[in-house]
Amino acid sequence: MMRYEFPLNEKTRKFLRLEEIFLKADSQLASRMQFISYNLFETLLNLMATASRSDLKIELIQEIERQRGKVDKLASTKKNTLILLQLKKLRNMLEKSSIKPGFYFGTDKFLQEIKARSDSPFGILSTDFPEMQLWLQKQTPESRRAYFKDKFLPFESIKLSINYLNDILRKSTIMNRHKITNDRYDVKLDSTQKNDLVVVEILKSPGLIPTLSSNKYAININFNSINKSINKNSRPVNFKLGVASF
Repeated sequence: MMRYEFPLNEKTRKFLRLEEIFLKADSQLASRMQFISYNLFETLLNLMATASRSDLKIELIQEIERQRGKVDKLASTKKNTLILLQLKKLRNMLEKSSIKPGFYFGTDKFLQEIKARSDSPFGILSTDFPEMQLWLQKQTPESRRAYFKDKFLPFESIKLSINYLNDILRKSTIMNRHKITNDRYDVKLDSTQKNDLVVVEILKSPGLIPTLSSNKYAININFNSINKSINKNSRPVNFKLGVASF
C-alpha cells in the first residue's frame, strides 16, 4: 500500500515541512556516515530559517489552545484527561522556550562562517575552508554529535508540539474505500468546514502517482502513470481517501 499526504493550506504545509526537517535531523544524528556533519549543518540552518520564526510559536500555542477547547467539551474520561495534560505540558514548554529569531549564532563564529559558505553555489565544502577541515579532524564523532544535539535542543518544544498536533490531525482522518475505472476522481467538500489534509492510500499501486488540485468546494485527484507513454489507466484503481481537520 502506498500512502500520500496533501496539505490543503499553508499552516498544514508548514507543520508537515517542519516535521520532515526534524525527522531528517534525528536520522542524521543517528547516522555514522563519514560526511554526515555536512548534512547536519544544512539541516540545522534549514531549521533556524523555519522553526525560529516568532509567529510559529504563537501559532502553535493557539492551535494547542484550540485543541484543549475541543477536548474540554468532550466527556471526562481518562484518555481525554491525559490529552489535556499533554496539551498543557506542550504549551508550558513553548512559553518557557527561548529561541532566537532567524540565524542567531551567538559566539559561535564557526557556525556563522558555515552559514556564509552554505550560500555559495557549491554548498558547504572543506576544500577551501581550513577551519572545517580542522573541526572535522579535531572533533570525535561523539563530540560532533554532542555539538549538534546542543544546537537542536532549543527547538525541542517546537518539535514535540509539531509531532503531537500532526498526530492529532492524522488520527482525525476517516478513510473511505473507492474504486474507479478512469484516472480521475472528484470529491465535493463542505465549504463551511475547515479542511486541512487529504490522505490517499493506493491499495495495489499499478505504477500510479496521485496528484491533487483543490479549492474550498472540491478536490480533484488524478492518478498518473509512472510510465509517461501511457495516457490512461488500463485497469481499475482501488484506493482509500480521507480528509482531515485539526
